[in-house]
Amino acid sequence: MSLLNFRCYIFGLLFFTLIPGRNLHAQKVAVVLSGGGSRGAAHVGVLRALEENGIPIDYIVGTSIGAFVGGLYAAGYSPGEMEKFLTSEEIKRWSTGKPNPEYAIFFRKDNPDAAWIKIDFSPKKRLSKILPTNIVPTEEMDITLMELFAGATGISEGNFDSLFIPFRCVAADIDSSCAVVLSSGDLASAIRASLTFPFLFKPIRINGRLLFDGGMYNNFPQDVANEVFKADVIIGSQVARNYPSPDPDDLLSQIQKMLMTDANFNLSVKNGVLITPNLIRPDLTDFSLAAEFIDSGYVETRRQMKKIRELITTFRDKDSVDRKRELFKQRILPYFIDSLNTEELNKYEARYLNRLVLQGNSTVTLQDLKQGFYRTTHDGFFHVGMPVLSLKEKKDKYFLDLNLSKADRFSIKFGGNLSSRVANLGFVELNYKYLFSHGLNLKTNFYFGRFYSSFLLGAKLEYPSLKPFYIGTSIVYNHFDYFSSKIYFLEDLTPSYLIQNENYMSINAGLQASHKGKIEGEFTYGRAEDRYYQSNNFTREDTADVTRFDFAKTSVKWEINSLNRKLYATSGARFLIEAQFITGKEKYVSGSLTGNPAHHSDFNHDWLRIHAVWDNYFKKIGIFKLGFYGEIMLSGQKQFSNYTSSLLSAPAFTHIPESKTIFLTNYRGFNFGVAGLKLIFPITKTIDFRIENYVFQHYRQILQSDEKTALRGEKFANRYYTGMAALVYNTFLGPVSFSVNYFDNPEDKFFFAFNIGFLIFNKRALD
Repeated sequence: MSLLNFRCYIFGLLFFTLIPGRNLHAQKVAVVLSGGGSRGAAHVGVLRALEENGIPIDYIVGTSIGAFVGGLYAAGYSPGEMEKFLTSEEIKRWSTGKPNPEYAIFFRKDNPDAAWIKIDFSPKKRLSKILPTNIVPTEEMDITLMELFAGATGISEGNFDSLFIPFRCVAADIDSSCAVVLSSGDLASAIRASLTFPFLFKPIRINGRLLFDGGMYNNFPQDVANEVFKADVIIGSQVARNYPSPDPDDLLSQIQKMLMTDANFNLSVKNGVLITPNLIRPDLTDFSLAAEFIDSGYVETRRQMKKIRELITTFRDKDSVDRKRELFKQRILPYFIDSLNTEELNKYEARYLNRLVLQGNSTVTLQDLKQGFYRTTHDGFFHVGMPVLSLKEKKDKYFLDLNLSKADRFSIKFGGNLSSRVANLGFVELNYKYLFSHGLNLKTNFYFGRFYSSFLLGAKLEYPSLKPFYIGTSIVYNHFDYFSSKIYFLEDLTPSYLIQNENYMSINAGLQASHKGKIEGEFTYGRAEDRYYQSNNFTREDTADVTRFDFAKTSVKWEINSLNRKLYATSGARFLIEAQFITGKEKYVSGSLTGNPAHHSDFNHDWLRIHAVWDNYFKKIGIFKLGFYGEIMLSGQKQFSNYTSSLLSAPAFTHIPESKTIFLTNYRGFNFGVAGLKLIFPITKTIDFRIENYVFQHYRQILQSDEKTALRGEKFANRYYTGMAALVYNTFLGPVSFSVNYFDNPEDKFFFAFNIGFLIFNKRALD
C-alpha cells in the first residue's frame, strides 16, 4: 500500500468513527398501527401526514385493521389510494357482509319462499358443527383481499421483507393462547387472519393453525417493531382503547373482556411518538365515518410533527417515495388465471368446478374469475374458504386455490309468518344436493296454516358451462281458504265462501342471460278447483258451486332481478316480461243455491297472455328513496261459466303483501295496467318507513249480471286506487312490519296488519 493510500484509509476511518453524531448504520423508523375496527381509517391520515413531511417509513407493523392499512401500504398503495378504498361502498359491503350487486347471480336463486333461516347439516354431524360460527358472511371480504394483495405476494415471493416496505402483522392462535407474528406466505391470508374478530367473521387456517383477530392478544405490536426490526424510532398510531371492566348485566361487555387482552399503549422506547386521534366509537364494521377519521389522523399527526421531526436525522422526499412505489407496482404481473386446485375432488367434481369457475376457458381474467368465484359461493355444493392466488413457476400465469370443502348434502329451512290477521302460517323445507359432473338439487316444502297450506316436491339439474342452464320439475298442491275455516290440511265441515285448490306438475328449463337475468321456459299441466257460493246466505245443509279447470300452460319469460330483499326491498330493480299460452276445459257443477242444482256444463278455453312488470328503486333523493312499480296484463281470456268463476280464473294485482290474503274483486281482470310510486324513509340501518300508492286501471272490468254471469264493462271506465303505509324492521331473520292498508272495497277500505315474517307462497298454477 502506498503512503498516500494509507493516509486516505486512516482519514476515512477517523471520519466514520470519531466525528460526533455519526453512526455506523442509518436510522430506521417503524410505524406501528393498532387495531380498532373502522376507527383504523385514521391510520391512513397518519401515513399521509408522515409522507408529506418527509418522515421515512422503513418498517410497518399492524394488528387487525392496523394490519389491513399497514398491508396496503406495504403492498405499494399510496395514502390517496387507501383513502379512496376506505371511503368507498366496497368496504362498507365487505365489512358488513352485504353481497356485491354486480355479482348477484339471479340465475342460481330459487323462487322466493317464506324461509327465515337455512341450516346445512349432515346426519352424521354433531349439533355443534351445524350451528354457524360467524355472523357476517366473508365472501366479499375474501375476494377483495385476494384482489388487493395477490400481486404483491407474487413479486415478493411470499417474503414480507421483500414488499415495498417490510411488513409484519399479528394474529391470534386460540389453541395455544398466544399471538402469532406472520412474516411470510400469502399476504391476503395473513391480513384476513388478523382481521378475524371472533364470532363476527369466520376464522381461517394458516400452516395448520386456526387464526383469529390479533387484537385478542396484542392490539398494539410495538414489541414486534423492537424485537424483529430493531427500529431506532417508533411512531405509533393508536385508535383503540382497552375495554372497561365488564358489567354484570351486560353480556356483550363480558364477552369482549374475556376475548381481548389489555394492550400496552405506552411506547417502551426512548425514541418514540404515540399519535392518538380523537375519535368517536362507532360499530366495528361501520365505515360511514371513514373520511372524518382519516382527517382526524392527519390533523393529530400534523399537530405532533415537531416532536416527530426532532427524532428524525434523515428525511425522505415524497417524490422519491412515489417513484419507488411506482417502480414496485410496475413489477406486478396482470392477473391471468389458468388453473385451479382440485386435489380434494374426484374427477367429476373437478370437471364441474372447472366449468363453474373457468367456464371452459383455458385462461380467464380477474373479472371473469370473480364471476366464477361468486358462482361457486352461490352454488351450494361447496364451502369456499379464503381464496389464494399464486404465481406459477414460470411466473406468467396465476394458480387459484379456493380452499374448498364440500358442503353438507342436506339443508333445512324454517320460516313462515305470524300475523294479527288470518295469514298465520308455518314453513319448512328440506333440500338434498348431489354433485357429479352436474349438480342435482332435490327439495320438498310444506306451508301449513288456516288461510294457506301447500306441498311441493321438486328437482333441478344444473349444467355449468359458458352459458349455464338448468332443467327442473316440480309437483305442487296449493290450498287457499279465504274464510279460514280449516286447520292444516284438513277441511272443516262448514262450507266456506271461497276455497281454491290447485294441483299441477311443471317442467322447466332456464338459461343464464346475464348475472342478473335469466330466460326460462315452462310447461305446466294441472287442475284448478274452486268451491264457492255466489251469495253469502248459505247454511250447513247447502252445497257449494264447483268449477274445475283442467289445463295445460306453456310459457317463456325473461326476468332481470337485482332487488336486495325478497320482501320490502329498498334497492335494485326487477324487470319481467312473460308470454303464456293456456288451454283447457272448464267443468262447472252448480250448488244448491244457484237455482239449478247439480247442473253440469263443460266449456273449452284457450288464450294467449302477455305479462310485464317493472319494479325499480332509484338512488337516494335527500332523506328518502323513491321507487316505481308498473305492471301490464294483456290477455285474450274469455269469461267462465259465471261471474265468480270468471274472477277466480283472472289474474290479480297482489304487489301489496296483504292483498295476497284477501279476495279483492276490483283488482282482478283479464286486461289491466298498474302504476305507482314508493317513498322510503330510512330511520336507521334496519328500520324503514315506507309509503306505497298505486292506481289500477281496467281495460274492461269483469262485472256481474242479474243472472250472476260475467259481463264486460266499458273500456277504461273503471279505475281503483290502493296504498300502504308501513313501518318495517328488517331483522336478520326477516321483516317485522306494522302496516295500514287501503283497498277500494265496497265494504271496509282501511285495515291494520302486524306481521312477523314473509307473506310469500308457492307459485300459483296459472301465474
